[in-house]
Amino acid sequence: MGIYLVDISALSWAQDECAPLLDQALAARNLPPYPGPLSTAGDIEEKLIPSMDDFAEMCARHDATEFLNASLIVPVDFIGLIELPAESTYDDVTKVFSAQRLRAAIAPIAAEVGLPAGLPSGPMALTGAIDDPLAFYVALFRQAAEHSLQHGCPMAYV
Repeated sequence: MGIYLVDISALSWAQDECAPLLDQALAARNLPPYPGPLSTAGDIEEKLIPSMDDFAEMCARHDATEFLNASLIVPVDFIGLIELPAESTYDDVTKVFSAQRLRAAIAPIAAEVGLPAGLPSGPMALTGAIDDPLAFYVALFRQAAEHSLQHGCPMAYV
């Protein structure tokens, strides 16, 4: 058991109640609808095990804490959080954050901790490769943003 950050497949997204709600919220911001993930999106899954305290403190020092409240990351560029009236795994609403904004927010933090460019990828790759909790979360969110943007897929906690 635990909390996992995973990518959402095209089939799952097509059946997700958040899909039409997100499109409505984007339209309210005068943005085009999100077309959904590509049919093949690779595979990413990481278990959030270590404490996030040091990571949250570093994010606060960089004025980059908003994404910590998100339960869904999507490859659509918008400012702030979008709140959808649909239950997420851990809340009665789904809070959506932009993968583009996440990538921008995490970049200076990754530079500060000296996170290398080439990290392992794939299911549970970071969980097994990085022992330091701070480096783990920096790597996790950087790879989540990159994966979401590269494959056009949402990322969610389950």
